[in-house]
Amino acid sequence: MFERFPARSRKVLERARREAAVLGSQDLQAEHILLALTSDPDPVVAGVLAEAGLDREAVLRALDAQEEAALATVGVSRAAFGLPPARPLRREPGWATTSKQALVRAQRSAAARRDRSIRPAHLLLGVLHAEAGAVPRLLAFAGVDGVELTTRVEAALDRAGSPK
Repeated sequence: MFERFPARSRKVLERARREAAVLGSQDLQAEHILLALTSDPDPVVAGVLAEAGLDREAVLRALDAQEEAALATVGVSRAAFGLPPARPLRREPGWATTSKQALVRAQRSAAARRDRSIRPAHLLLGVLHAEAGAVPRLLAFAGVDGVELTTRVEAALDRAGSPK
């Protein structure tokens, strides 16, 4: 599955695994890929995310707000119950359905654009094309329009052109 992923994209996925482990997640989810992309040096990704105000801290705040809102729907709050933060995992997280789907969407984005490899910007598109789940919710909590962000990524890829 990873043969079309150049080293730069594989590094993003390795960072995503570390992010998931640090956050105590049993599985690498699409939101962990987004979190990893916030520290990626790819000019398309860095530029678009910075323009949207999505740095690592903003994504972490949105994830926290999303979790608090989910707990509140069942009448629970971390503060009221003194819930401790998640502990980092000592093993590598597995691949969740959301992350696998994001990779498939990244591959489809690259193929539709006739790009020869899957770049970090394609990974971002794969994450952003989720119609439901944590990523669309966290974007909403961060005040970011996912459709507009997707359009900006695609336009930035058009301007950057395909690597030789």
